[in-house]
Amino acid sequence: MNNKIEKIILLTITIISMAFLSAYAKKNTVKETIMPGHFKLSKRLEKLFSKTKIVCFGRYAVEVPQEAELISGGTILLSEIKTIPGGISEKNERIEEDIEKIRKNDRTAEITYNGKGPVENSWQLQYYDGEFSKEDNDLFFKTYVIKGKHIFILDGSIRKGETIKSATENQLFRVNSLRLRDEKEVPNEPGYCVKHGFMSDNKYESQEMADAGLYFPSLPDVTFSITSNKNAYGDYPPAEYDAKVRGKLSLLARIQQAKDQQGRNYPARTLLREGKRDVQHWHGEESLIRRTDGVHDFEWTLVGTPRDIAYPSVLEASMYTKVAHNMVGAAEAASLTDEEAIALWDKLLSGLKFRVKVPGAPPGSYYIDPDKPAQ
Repeated sequence: MNNKIEKIILLTITIISMAFLSAYAKKNTVKETIMPGHFKLSKRLEKLFSKTKIVCFGRYAVEVPQEAELISGGTILLSEIKTIPGGISEKNERIEEDIEKIRKNDRTAEITYNGKGPVENSWQLQYYDGEFSKEDNDLFFKTYVIKGKHIFILDGSIRKGETIKSATENQLFRVNSLRLRDEKEVPNEPGYCVKHGFMSDNKYESQEMADAGLYFPSLPDVTFSITSNKNAYGDYPPAEYDAKVRGKLSLLARIQQAKDQQGRNYPARTLLREGKRDVQHWHGEESLIRRTDGVHDFEWTLVGTPRDIAYPSVLEASMYTKVAHNMVGAAEAASLTDEEAIALWDKLLSGLKFRVKVPGAPPGSYYIDPDKPAQ
């Protein structure tokens, strides 16, 4: 497995680590120790941050050390957007693979269109993924667009109340809003950063999801990841969401519930810091612990408001140390002390902002104001 694939897999560590947590569950005989709140960067971390850059994903940006590599995860603007390397031959291979997968998943699937896409250098599939989707007129789209040395794959489907014509026009709009982007470029216009690309958008009406991770060559056992979901729990009426859902999503409430349920079997760990934590204008909560195996397990979450671009339903960050072979806890030792881990965590979180100002975001919560000329 090459290094690039290994780094991408690191994005799944948040999920994998939850399974590892139960493996360390034992009688909690270790007293929780809360450390002082904040620490300065050590000399080696100061050196790491002596040169920084801004990287973007989704509508967000984060200031990171110059050496850091952004690993793009899943990106959704209305529907999923994938990026793979290649040209015409690779595009054709991928189309054949996708057609085979569609038919394999359901023998009643029907491909209704397999031909040229809505713009130059593009191809499109239109299909029903089974007999029931055809009965309900749930038509799906896959549009493949070649830009430079990359193939962008835009999924889509007919939304409630749409016609095939309007859905096709919607795909055309999305394809036309997509352009190639050098990974070093941080656009100064409203829109959505995807892997090797950028989609201009200032409507803020569609579902938006973005996941990204950071890899540090000089700290290979450290991973930092961010995930956002604007419309999560959007099916709940606002009053019902506030009354029945919001409290259950609180990080501190979930931790306390686990303690109450597991009692003396709750995992032993050293509690470094826990409580309310603001990041820019987001009033969130954090929990920073060191497990008994030496892993630093840091988490911050925002419980926002469904469909609110400035306060998305879900915005989370996590950081782990002692990572090797794509597994939390597999390294011989953590490369950071407790103090260094907290300092690095604080530095990275402080650099998380919107890339460009969005409706409802206060000053200081974004890097670029499109209404003001560049300095």
